[in-house]
Amino acid sequence: ADLLIRQPVVRASNVADALNIPSPNVYRLLDRFADEEALIVAGAGRNRVWRSPQVLEALDAFAERAGRRG
Repeated sequence: ADLLIRQPVVRASNVADALNIPSPNVYRLLDRFADEEALIVAGAGRNRVWRSPQVLEALDAFAERAGRRG
């Protein structure tokens, strides 16, 4: 979950490298988060990416509150 705060859109290889765990375990972990609707999966097979809608919404809300600086 901490990794998703820093990088709200990930591939399995990103997670495996960051957490130093085997890829098959990563897929099970990410799919479990998706089953709980904490992540949304897009793509298929090796091209899958997972995104955290809650983190992305929080970042969008922050950007809106911060406004664009010139």
